[in-house]
Amino acid sequence: MPDRPSPDTDRHSAPLPLELELDHIEFYVADLAAELARLTAEYGFDLLVPPTERGESAERCVSALVGQAAIRLLLTQPLAAGHPATDYLARHDDGVAALALRVPDATAAYRTLTGRGADGLRPPQAVDGCVTAVVGAFGDVVHTLIERGPDVPADRIPGLPDAAPVGQDPTRAAHGVGLRSVDHFAVCVPSGELRGTVRRYCEVFGFRMIFEERIEVGALGMDSMVVQSPDHSVTLTLIEPLTPDAGGQIASFLADHGGAGVQHVAFSSQDAVHSVATMAARGVPFLRTPAAYFDALPARLTPLRHSLDQLRELNLLVDQDHDGQLFQIFTRSRHPRGTFFFEVIERIRARNFGSNNIRALYEAVELQRNASEVAG
Repeated sequence: MPDRPSPDTDRHSAPLPLELELDHIEFYVADLAAELARLTAEYGFDLLVPPTERGESAERCVSALVGQAAIRLLLTQPLAAGHPATDYLARHDDGVAALALRVPDATAAYRTLTGRGADGLRPPQAVDGCVTAVVGAFGDVVHTLIERGPDVPADRIPGLPDAAPVGQDPTRAAHGVGLRSVDHFAVCVPSGELRGTVRRYCEVFGFRMIFEERIEVGALGMDSMVVQSPDHSVTLTLIEPLTPDAGGQIASFLADHGGAGVQHVAFSSQDAVHSVATMAARGVPFLRTPAAYFDALPARLTPLRHSLDQLRELNLLVDQDHDGQLFQIFTRSRHPRGTFFFEVIERIRARNFGSNNIRALYEAVELQRNASEVAG
């Protein structure tokens, strides 16, 4: 992942950025009840809106909304063949289908975006005091533009009942997981599409490119660039394989997922040790880190927070840049195709995305492999 400011930041910037911010993430799921149970029991999300049927007969679906601090996840299961989730699930299985963007004027935003070249997928329509519209994003993922009237509750999703307030249980603060917001989305795109995708977000959506980096480890590697909305609420880490025939995790995602899509969503935490320990105790599986990674860590950096023993016990990775440090860990994918997972990340002023951890992990795996060969 990128760890330095991009020299192309000024070149890739729109003269008139739009006023928009992340509203919620919509997942298309095949089993809504199972996903709700997992997110509430294991990840500590509150059920804000229970499963509710919505839509016309040809596009009937059932949706539910969960939340934690500033995070809102809308889960939708199709009930009719005409709903777009039906085709999405057939192509990709469960996954992120829409990044909803809150805008002050959905009609004006739709007109501006399509005028700049965005694919207009659904023109503005008014429902339940809201105006929504849909434009293309990448792959089969879309951006839903949502405008709420001045007297409309902040969490209202058109077609669903009003959401319950978060944190209504007074014991929750003491026992919660502690996830705060969406730090970033990791998006994989086919080889050769990275720069075009970055250019589109900058020129159409008014994002700025803030980082870029190439990572090569032997024959494997990736190019990555990060774009961010003007208010910093939407950060996309865009990644492509180094070559069309390259192997590695990015190429595997594209092949198994069936094209571009969201590989993982990173949730921020004020205390990664607390969040990860709590989630692990509730049954969330995390990726294990080779022991050699922690053996080599003291020579690379000194953690500003959390002890080496805590990091080792929880498999937490740590990285640093000129501004500070970050702690991160990835959940083990339980997706049917192994193509989606979550990340927990704690930042102490750091602005990077853990690129040094990729190299350190590769080196640790190699050290461990060599040690096994010597022992054998």
